[in-house]
Amino acid sequence: MAGEGFVKFLGTAGARFVVARQLRYSAGTWVELSGTRLLLDPGPGTLLRCRKVRPALDPGKLAALILTHKHLDHSTDVNVLLEAMAGAGTKRRGVLVAPQDALEGDDPVVLRYVRRYPERIELLEDGKTLRLGNVELIPVRHQHSDVDTYGLILQGEEGRLGFVVDTKFFPQLPERYRGCELLVVNVVMREWRPGVDHLSLPEAVELIGEVRPRLAVLTHFGMGMLRAKPWELAEKITDKLGVEVVAASDGLTVPASRWLGGASPQGEEGP
Repeated sequence: MAGEGFVKFLGTAGARFVVARQLRYSAGTWVELSGTRLLLDPGPGTLLRCRKVRPALDPGKLAALILTHKHLDHSTDVNVLLEAMAGAGTKRRGVLVAPQDALEGDDPVVLRYVRRYPERIELLEDGKTLRLGNVELIPVRHQHSDVDTYGLILQGEEGRLGFVVDTKFFPQLPERYRGCELLVVNVVMREWRPGVDHLSLPEAVELIGEVRPRLAVLTHFGMGMLRAKPWELAEKITDKLGVEVVAASDGLTVPASRWLGGASPQGEEGP
């Protein structure tokens, strides 16, 4: 039923120094919509975090594992989680969704021997709608480094969710996410820096202001963002835009009622 879903941030680390020092966990994001369980971007430590959060999350119940791109902080645990999703490799189940270069070329991150575990593998293509259980996934091509990168729009009974992952800002970006009730934005940098294909906080503010979701969540923080206390920055953005903005913390659970209008996000003991 609508309103029963949630998004849980297993980790909120962005940029290599935060990941290498584990100043924030670098695990992925667990999403449940319309009774369908998805795991986005299983970075380092994702399997451990699934088992250690309370209540624990069972990868064996996932419908799909989704890679937005193949960089290490988004893909390190993909192979072990494919095995876990398939009952420790005892059956074929679930779906792997990934860009083509995560599977092909000189640097594939998905090992060939684990590709027999999912029931099927789907390639991300800009605007090509995929069906994962009861959820529709619409990929949004991003501009990030030299790898194929896709943001995600997830549509379920609980509404339309946008995940703006690693990318530089480009003029068409806000329009692609318009209509999302929940907008999750990777914000690595406190200030814009030339030649860095990540969103800065001012660019995230511009994006949120144009999309105007019911709720925006900032995540994937670099050192500059952590030093600036992202929870305080989120409060200031809320006051400026009149759009509710929160900064994710490790273990934060955002229930669907939160972006539909209702209860506050919950800590480690959430769904």
